[in-house]
Amino acid sequence: MSRGTVVTVTGEIDGAALGPTLAHEHLYCDISVHSGRADNRVTDTALVSDELGAFLRAGGRSIIELTPVGIGRDPVRLREISERSGVQIVSGIAFYDESTYPDWVRAATIDQIADYFVREIEDGTEGVRAGLIGELASHNEPVANPAGYRLREAEERVFIAAARAQRRTGVAISTHAALGRGGHAQLDVLERHGADLTRVVIGHCDAHWHPDIETDLAYYLPILARGAYCEFDMVGWTELAPDPVRAERVAALVGMGHERKITLATDTCRLSQMHRNGGRGYDHLWSSFLPELRARGVSEAQILSMLVDAPRTALSGS
Repeated sequence: MSRGTVVTVTGEIDGAALGPTLAHEHLYCDISVHSGRADNRVTDTALVSDELGAFLRAGGRSIIELTPVGIGRDPVRLREISERSGVQIVSGIAFYDESTYPDWVRAATIDQIADYFVREIEDGTEGVRAGLIGELASHNEPVANPAGYRLREAEERVFIAAARAQRRTGVAISTHAALGRGGHAQLDVLERHGADLTRVVIGHCDAHWHPDIETDLAYYLPILARGAYCEFDMVGWTELAPDPVRAERVAALVGMGHERKITLATDTCRLSQMHRNGGRGYDHLWSSFLPELRARGVSEAQILSMLVDAPRTALSGS
């Protein structure tokens, strides 16, 4: 991939054409194999294509789709959804929870895993290439403990492979660092093995929150100081954090000048979240969260930096 371009499921585009982007979503997945919830089986391409109409009408243009291998990743289906809906889709390649690793990954060397990532990036599946590495996951823990969180041995091997694959291909890396706040530990492993942290997005920064905003800032700011992105991608997941709390924290970071290193999304991955089923839909960021940001003084230019500039620079390098 040449610098300045983005690989979508229908081919390469200029990064400038990416437009407003949801940076962490699921359009075709079967997370039920991990969660045990049939609600997590999102495999109706016609339904999802129709649902994306609201996203386009709201002002969205592109989606970074981060379903990993083992929970339903299917880049050919993503191409079908893109062609039917008109939404530009960037597909990630990664592995999720250790319990969902394919058998071959458990027996593979780090270089063999890295080679697999590179093949998906350079050649793809049935001609559909991955545009980044992600959602690259490490395990959840119930308590937020950034200083004490450590990757498990199998996870560390996959993260090392991702760092090696990034060095060979120049793509971005997007992680799953949800419950437990594992972002600092993830960056430590990636940095030790030569990853470009300025192209690393630490996902699910909003899976935890603390009543004292300073405790949350103490998690976010070291990530940003190392050049990586903070992703607030669980907008609408009010069982984890109220959206006004998310907006307050995003607004605080924007007030410090970090808007070009913040990405936004809704991590939609359930049938119950679809408009057809009474849910919030892929347009929830526009219909609900952006007004929360505006009410806290975040400008339209700053919103566009998070929706357009940040995902473009992460994916394209420029």
